Amino acid sequence: MDLSTVKSISPNRNTWKKILSVVFSLVVIAVSFNVITNANKDAKDTIDVLRVKQDGGIPAFTVLTEKQIEKYSIIKKEYTNDMLLAGDLPEVLGKFTKYYIRNNSVLYKDQLTSEKPLKNEWLYELEETHEVLTLPYNFLEAGGDILMPGDRVRIRVSYETDAPAASGNPNDIYSVSRGKVTKTEVLFDSIVVKDMLNANSHSIYEVYKEVLKLDEDKRQRVMKSEDFLKSIQPRALLLEGTKQQIDNYAKYKGLEGRSLLITILSRSQSNVIMDQLPTLQNEVESWIDKQSAP
Repeated sequence: MDLSTVKSISPNRNTWKKILSVVFSLVVIAVSFNVITNANKDAKDTIDVLRVKQDGGIPAFTVLTEKQIEKYSIIKKEYTNDMLLAGDLPEVLGKFTKYYIRNNSVLYKDQLTSEKPLKNEWLYELEETHEVLTLPYNFLEAGGDILMPGDRVRIRVSYETDAPAASGNPNDIYSVSRGKVTKTEVLFDSIVVKDMLNANSHSIYEVYKEVLKLDEDKRQRVMKSEDFLKSIQPRALLLEGTKQQIDNYAKYKGLEGRSLLITILSRSQSNVIMDQLPTLQNEVESWIDKQSAP
């Protein structure tokens, strides 16, 4: 028998490729099935948390009510310990929001507080030996919108007198005009600006706080208005000083021809509270310009 005429029956390369392709396909199907099965299992393994359901979100410093929040299910893997659970609802009601929270946002523990927000809260922290002085001034001559609550300033007083008082103070400055002598002294070497008042005698810091309570759309509309720009233009300073400092000011208050010079001191030792707030006056003015442009 001539074996050379017998066709080889050993598998060729194409056969091995087909087998490997089938095996690979089976592996892909098995892995995909396992992933889908686990995903379905995770989707069913959920936990109920609390989220905002109020249209437009919840403003800052608002008391939470049951109408503003709802139960919401999330995958357990997405849950973190700082989220508020649906079971926490009784403890959540009646608390205050610390800042604006968007609609459909999950509630977190650090977003709420039990303490009632206070207006002009810095007054409650004022030392018993300190007093607050209201001082009208021209904001364009005292740093404009650079000067903010928390800044320290130095204030000099100039006044007219008939004759220079005897003084060994080298900081005293004299000038003579028409028989009158103008004397300049340091009234406050360093005093803290706690707040500012606008033309309506309203706290500018509180104006910012009220605007921040609004949702983003309302806040932008308000800050585009000329009324808002006017409301943040200061006309008076609220200064925190000691009794001795205020007594010193009282001596000069009624003097003829009195004028004040206000200069800003370094912020290296200051706590400027409005650095935490959006000072957007220039941006708002540009919005108004664009709106009025043809």
